[in-house]
Amino acid sequence: MGTQLAMRFKECPEVDDPPSTAAAAVQPSLLNQTTLHTRRGPQKQSRSAPMRVLVFDGNLNVGQLPPPRAEAGEALVKVGLCAIARRDLDLVQGRRPVQVRPTILGHQFVGEVVDGGDAAAASWIGRRVVAYAHRACGGCPACRGGRRWECAVHMERDLGNGLIDGSLAELVSVPVSSLREVPDGIDDDEAVFAYPLATAIAAAQRVVGEAPQRVLVIGDGNMGLLLTLVLHAAGHTVSVFGRHPSRRELLWRSGISFTGVQDAEAPEARSDGVLNRESYGSVYECSGRPSGFELAMRAVRPRGRLILLSDQAAEAGYDLRPIVDSEIQMHGINGGSLDAALEYLTRKRIDILPLVAARMNLSDGAAAFQLAARRGALKILLHIGREFR
Repeated sequence: MGTQLAMRFKECPEVDDPPSTAAAAVQPSLLNQTTLHTRRGPQKQSRSAPMRVLVFDGNLNVGQLPPPRAEAGEALVKVGLCAIARRDLDLVQGRRPVQVRPTILGHQFVGEVVDGGDAAAASWIGRRVVAYAHRACGGCPACRGGRRWECAVHMERDLGNGLIDGSLAELVSVPVSSLREVPDGIDDDEAVFAYPLATAIAAAQRVVGEAPQRVLVIGDGNMGLLLTLVLHAAGHTVSVFGRHPSRRELLWRSGISFTGVQDAEAPEARSDGVLNRESYGSVYECSGRPSGFELAMRAVRPRGRLILLSDQAAEAGYDLRPIVDSEIQMHGINGGSLDAALEYLTRKRIDILPLVAARMNLSDGAAAFQLAARRGALKILLHIGREFR
């Protein structure tokens, strides 16, 4: 491993109005691939041809690396499609720490198992799969209770989170226990949503009372919209408070109320119409903004339930007295069951494809991140194993 591999870089085309932090993070730079390969641990180097990857080392670079080799209990997956998630953007833009650089990001993917590290793993070869990002120990109370996303042992060892190479590569090694087979009736474009859909389904189950209930969703990003569709399909009357007026038509076609704001940092400027009608028994905070959290505390009725789907809202010096004064229950949602998500997709409960903004190729990965970082961007899907035309 003393010889660096040759890299191929593709200059990122100009993208209108990208956030400055994102623009600074996607300029091509030289990458020490020996460092990355060494960080992968004691895997034996495969004799196969190098694989294409999108690597983050402070910048985003498209290049080649030796493929990983599945160890015992692991399966090697040929990635077909990978979505750019909020967590990926947070890592690139510095809102979350990257534990080790360089690294391969990505965790929302669908692909086909092509190799296994042992006989049990080899039985998965040929199957189309999605996977949990969370590596489960299998022995802690959360794992035994079927909530592997709460596993305290491997909390910091998620796929594509810095320590474990992710799915923005042609091949990724995944524990067999993390895999779930995709039914034939689900397209790749739908299956790639299984991971965030699992979270949305788990969150929707926290509504106080049987449907129909009046529910408020604060934040109209990808997770906010996905959750809104799931809540609506469950029979609830959903209102959405968001920053992007373009969402109005998408939501109104389903009979969902949308209230927009001009200034995302001051939602109180137009929140009176939402709050004066009636308070909500269940309010979901998906904006990740302090102003959104403040609005959520004002909107939920006494002894109601405030559900957080973002870990970016709370800041030092926050006034949480309304939580105490009104005896509000506060819940956090970190994940959900992939089995439930795949069953949901099979039944076609919602039309998920309008949430896709663009389909791009891995070779355009840096540009795809810039597009995903734009204000109001919906989901960006990257074709990994084949070129999208």
